[in-house]
Amino acid sequence: MKKLIVCKSGQQSAKSRVIDSSKQCLITKHYEYQYSSQENAGFSLVEVIAVALMVGILATIAIPSWNAFINRQRVGKANEAVLTVLQKAQQEAKNKKLKYSVSLRNSNNLPELAFHPDSETPDFSKDKTFSDLGLKTGQISIGSNLNNPNQGTSSVSLITTTVKKITFDNNGTLPVDATVPIKIVVASSSSNITQANGLKRCVIIETLLGGMRSAKDSACN
Repeated sequence: MKKLIVCKSGQQSAKSRVIDSSKQCLITKHYEYQYSSQENAGFSLVEVIAVALMVGILATIAIPSWNAFINRQRVGKANEAVLTVLQKAQQEAKNKKLKYSVSLRNSNNLPELAFHPDSETPDFSKDKTFSDLGLKTGQISIGSNLNNPNQGTSSVSLITTTVKKITFDNNGTLPVDATVPIKIVVASSSSNITQANGLKRCVIIETLLGGMRSAKDSACN
């Protein structure tokens, strides 16, 4: 834009020229201000594209890390819930001097637990262990090295619709014919149950006296 130099007052011999000069000065300043405001307003297309690319790159980096964090939290909470149920069954066996069992199965791709007197059939409909955690179908899987009740084997496999059971006698210990260690494994997916380095958490019953501990990842194989 061409700059009009009209704002400096010169020698004016007529009143009308002074008034016209003042008007022209105000108009010129107005257009200069308007042009400057338009020139500095908003973002250019290049700037918008650059910001969008940066956001996309950051999202690509952050989302996998966030998902991994959520999976670890979910698996950890589910494993703590399994430990709590086993300890509760063990304590009930001691207190009531009865055999108490923990039964496990998979139903519609969602694990279920039930602890109950061993003489009774497990009622999985009463179990809220995983639903209370807000877990949904397919978010976690559960496995074990159980073959028969209280019989741990050397390999861990996915628990299916077939019920697996651990029983504590009236002293809160495992029966004398039990085979230890017994492992209950929680993972973020069914494939992680059998993977050597998959994301896993587990509860291990190590002794016939019923001693338990939690472990993770390769220790759960």
